[in-house]
Amino acid sequence: MKEKRERNIGNLFVSIRKMMGLSQMEVAEKSHVTRQNISRIELGRYSPGVDVIQRIEDALGIERIYITKNNIIMAESLSLILGATDVQELYKVAKVLPCFRLVELSKDKNFVSAIWNDEYEMDYEEPEMELDSILTNLNWCCGDPEEYPLGSKCWWFVEGLEP
Repeated sequence: MKEKRERNIGNLFVSIRKMMGLSQMEVAEKSHVTRQNISRIELGRYSPGVDVIQRIEDALGIERIYITKNNIIMAESLSLILGATDVQELYKVAKVLPCFRLVELSKDKNFVSAIWNDEYEMDYEEPEMELDSILTNLNWCCGDPEEYPLGSKCWWFVEGLEP
């Protein structure tokens, strides 16, 4: 179990690092963790302590990483968890939206977690309203699928999901 946790943390760190266009050396310099240890963490060969994880999270701009039984969920000032009538399709759409800087599909494929891109220029005051507008323009309905015609692409916020 511990080895799986280490691989999960390593895989998450490497995907975030690559998505941000950072090298291992850049993360090492920002986090004050050796490049060799960054490599070992990414490969799942080293179990870092909380202080090392915190420094890497800071270097990558992540406030916290939670690892649950089935999923890795990232959380910071605005982490959104979304459900949909077609979660795979919502995932494809969400991962190319400029309002998100990181999008993950849960291992059980039941929801999408996304971290809001703080550099994104919004038309609305609240990210939730902005997301509703963006997805509506892409022909997605927000809310209970039973309120819309059969086969509609519906999405909703997942409430009460605890890490």
